[in-house]
Amino acid sequence: MRITHEHHFAATVDEVSAMLADPVFARERGEAAGAASADVSVDGTVGDGFTIALRQAVPASSIPQEFRSFVGSDLTVRYTEVWEPAAGEERTATFAVEIVGAPGHASGSLGISPTEAGATLWADGSVNVRVP
Repeated sequence: MRITHEHHFAATVDEVSAMLADPVFARERGEAAGAASADVSVDGTVGDGFTIALRQAVPASSIPQEFRSFVGSDLTVRYTEVWEPAAGEERTATFAVEIVGAPGHASGSLGISPTEAGATLWADGSVNVRVP
């Protein structure tokens, strides 16, 4: 299944990049997703490129009912973003999501592009689930 998303910010590309590279913000992202606990690491710098790694426990109620029998009552999710070094006005990255012990994953591309009103963060990827 293909996934796409855009979020618009009244901020510059550099400001959005700095926000994403902030470990406090990364932890808040995990909490906003309903994580009971999250281990977060951010390595690198905004200018040189950075990696965000998030491992969190989330309730199975956060996924569609038809898939809950495959994963149990709690899920451990590993999420990674790898942002390239700053080059020009845009930023690009890859992302990967794995639900530990589940037969599926998501992956794709991320980017931050300048707009007249600030910047747009976009995601483009796919979700693949191997159902036995």
